Amino acid sequence: MDIFTNMEAENSLLKDFAVLILAAGFSGRMGVPKLSLRFDENQTFAEKIVHTYRSAGCKKIVLVVNRQGQEFLRHQKLFLSDNKVSVVFNAYPERERFFSLQTGLKSLQNGMPVFIQNIDNPFVRTATLQKLTGAFKPGAFVVPRYNRHGGHPILLSAKVVNDLVAFPDYRQNLRNFLQAYPKIICPVEDKNLLANINTPEEYRKYFGQVSG
Repeated sequence: MDIFTNMEAENSLLKDFAVLILAAGFSGRMGVPKLSLRFDENQTFAEKIVHTYRSAGCKKIVLVVNRQGQEFLRHQKLFLSDNKVSVVFNAYPERERFFSLQTGLKSLQNGMPVFIQNIDNPFVRTATLQKLTGAFKPGAFVVPRYNRHGGHPILLSAKVVNDLVAFPDYRQNLRNFLQAYPKIICPVEDKNLLANINTPEEYRKYFGQVSG
């Protein structure tokens, strides 16, 4: 039994859920692709996030990457050898977030709710995912909240996913798009869900010197 099978046997709370990890940004302020940043001596941001969702039993894990990210991931044999993990290439990262969402979600229109996970917050915890899945209702979306502030990941129902993919204008703002759907607030005792690591200064706050 391999490490992934062991983890799935321990916890399968996400067996009917998928996750889209957004990692196609240019990372101009950071200077290196964020998915390559070290979370600790054993794993990058990408590996840490994938392993968290995989250990929770997530049925499908998709990373959306740009050309730089695609080149980096060629060397990440550990999680890319898993048949539950796939990479989607975004050829137009300059079209920004909503287009990246549409690009990745096209491969996840399978009737499952989907977590939207940013690569710049690698602190996602299984306990947080459990709370979000517990609050989930079909047709809606769930937002975690800590100390009156919303964070990530958010959880989209299959209806929201399908409508988002079909939306005709990739220049749309996700927050504005979601106003048409019921919003479920899920209180979570995890201040790190508010973190956004976009600059070397923000990285040093949590990890020390930038390396990647």
